[in-house]
Amino acid sequence: MRLVSAVAAGDPPDIAQVGNTDLATLVTLHAVIAQPPVAPDFFPGALNVTRFHGQYYGTPWYVDTRLLFYRPDILRRAGFARPARTWNGWLNQMQAVRRVLKRGQYPLLAPINEYSFLEVLALQQQTHVLRDDAQYGNFANPKFRAALTFYKDLFTQRLAPPIADHQLINLWWQMARGDFVFYVSGPWNIGEFRRLLPPKDESLWMTAPMPGPRGPGASLIGGSDFVIFRTSTRKRLATAFIHYMLKNRQQIYLYKLTGDLPARRGPWTLPPLSGDIKLRAFRRQLEHVSSFEAIPEWDEIMDGMRRAAEQVIIGGQSVPAATRNLDRKVNDWLAARRQIIAKNKRKGPVGASALPR
Repeated sequence: MRLVSAVAAGDPPDIAQVGNTDLATLVTLHAVIAQPPVAPDFFPGALNVTRFHGQYYGTPWYVDTRLLFYRPDILRRAGFARPARTWNGWLNQMQAVRRVLKRGQYPLLAPINEYSFLEVLALQQQTHVLRDDAQYGNFANPKFRAALTFYKDLFTQRLAPPIADHQLINLWWQMARGDFVFYVSGPWNIGEFRRLLPPKDESLWMTAPMPGPRGPGASLIGGSDFVIFRTSTRKRLATAFIHYMLKNRQQIYLYKLTGDLPARRGPWTLPPLSGDIKLRAFRRQLEHVSSFEAIPEWDEIMDGMRRAAEQVIIGGQSVPAATRNLDRKVNDWLAARRQIIAKNKRKGPVGASALPR
């Protein structure tokens, strides 16, 4: 991360745009200052991921999340008007969909080299996958095991093929021809479907919020935040820039340029966002988003979770064994964190704020 190198060199910029995991690292380094929210209408989930020790250290700039892309025509052929709202209902739909598909087609695409879908399932269980101030793994808890079991069953029931994304020929073309009916993905794929499929195929795909264990489910919150560096000598100018970039006009312009979704509710009431039927599910999902612990080691931990899931799906390992092994690995990865926390506790309450949580 170049910003960390700039901080180490004592020459960071005044302001930067960073992702949530990078924000945790910068807070750990005491490199950025706290910022009060500059607008009253941020999606709560987007604002919450910038909060450490009771203060906000970033201003949400754009957000993303995950939900269902699906084939409404095939779902209707299977007897359903819209995607289910619960896990059991969704399983029933996929089993019904499988009966109307051809050989080699599947109800769901869930590439095993991506961890975001499993992360969403775990978030929906409202489980803590780390414990004791994020010092130890907690993947062997019953709630995460339930999420991993549901994920595994999608493959053992042959509702999804155990393939990686690089084994696809062309995701969008394959969805258009019916190779897959459901796919969990983010807002960038709205632009990709429209760019890579002809206009006549616009009706072939639609979006819907995520189903959950007992009703409409939460999804993950991602995106990018503005931060102001502690060493900046132009903090007032940096704050004015953030205020300008958060105006409705700038958030809509960003969407038009990149497809990135506004972090505030206000721009969603204006065109083109207000009139796009494919975006409505994202607007609803953004009211139901969550996140796990924001710590610098998070990307490594999530990659470990993905590899553990691969061992279950294609390696034949049991869910209990996989989660126990994952906890042991996570405990090793967090050894330095435990040492720092122990050292800070010896220093007293001031030093104890050195790590984000």
